[in-house]
Amino acid sequence: MLIDQSLIRISAEEYGFMERLERLNSSSGSHSPSLNTVQQAFPELSVDIDACFLSNPLANDLFWKYFNSDIVDDPRLFKRMLEAYPSQNRVIAEKLSSTVGVESGHIFISNGATEAIQAIIQNFSSHVHVNVPTFSPYYEFAGAGHRVTTFQLNPADDFVIDPRRYVDSVLKSGADAAVLISPNNPDGSLIPDDELRWILSKLSGLSTVIVDESFIHFADRGATVPILGPNGASSGLPTLAGITEEFENVTLIKSMSKDFGIAGIRAGYAIMKPSRVNQLLDHGYLWNASGIAEYFFSLFARLTFLDEYREILNTYLGFIERFTLMTANANFLHTYPTSANFQLMQMPSGVSADVVTNLLLIRHGVYVRACGDKIGLDGEFIRVAIRTESENELVLEGLSEILSPRVALHV
Repeated sequence: MLIDQSLIRISAEEYGFMERLERLNSSSGSHSPSLNTVQQAFPELSVDIDACFLSNPLANDLFWKYFNSDIVDDPRLFKRMLEAYPSQNRVIAEKLSSTVGVESGHIFISNGATEAIQAIIQNFSSHVHVNVPTFSPYYEFAGAGHRVTTFQLNPADDFVIDPRRYVDSVLKSGADAAVLISPNNPDGSLIPDDELRWILSKLSGLSTVIVDESFIHFADRGATVPILGPNGASSGLPTLAGITEEFENVTLIKSMSKDFGIAGIRAGYAIMKPSRVNQLLDHGYLWNASGIAEYFFSLFARLTFLDEYREILNTYLGFIERFTLMTANANFLHTYPTSANFQLMQMPSGVSADVVTNLLLIRHGVYVRACGDKIGLDGEFIRVAIRTESENELVLEGLSEILSPRVALHV
């Protein structure tokens, strides 16, 4: 536990909670324990704000509204979701095709984006090159016999990728696969479209280049012009799907939980050349989506749902903009620019991110992520998911209470 001249006052009771929380975090590996796990382990704590899970909180309410309405109209619907086999992967892909603007044969439906990551890394690469810091499954899912090499993003440059240095790093590594997340997790940095195309043109000799656009819906605040699918995505939402037509070795990955707040139903997809989709489906993955996930993909294809989603997305983008303006003016921590729905924050010198994370939970019922396990992130950082305006204010009030009046006290 880091302590320096500007210490945080911690009571004996809080210190006891913190020890228990650290044991729980240690048992969860490189991923934070879910909110359900935390609440079950600490029923005496009131957790009011989940700023660890990255999602649009308004979209979850929209999904719930449609789900409840459809169940009322057809009470047998939910029973069928539970009792019947869901449709096969190819059938669900057909439902999604017009929405994302690509032919169904290019779409691989996955049980959350992490399953797509695992399937692609393990089937179509032997040596993967990743930026760090980044989403850990991209190097954790490299199995026995796989090599992983890294390219270090520079915090002094706000973690923005240098295209020429990056391409040089990939080619010198000898990797047959590379990963680009835009916006990147955990820092929120975006690769502009012209730079992304240039990078991909230089990496055309690789077997696989993964482009993860899981947070792209939050990056349309003038930072980039979306690359639409070749047929024009009917959703009208930002997507990089068109690059899979331009560059045959590119696989696009999309998580649905970030946009729609539905992590519990595990829904994601990847877009790639049809021969690779067929290879995956011929070796499993036929029924990897649940009945509720299939319902969501059908909902995602409804124009009325998409119209309402675009409206609440615009509202939520306003929440993101106002939150980042407030944090930019906060004098008690350092924040990094973001094109996603979360923000990376660096703690003041000598202050432990674990301590701040634990105290936010204990004192304020706010659950955020400490980033001490992130490879390539040197220092004390937390990642905060951006929520509703009232929740965002409470998060900042909690951070201010903990970090502003730092008083020396060893524990």
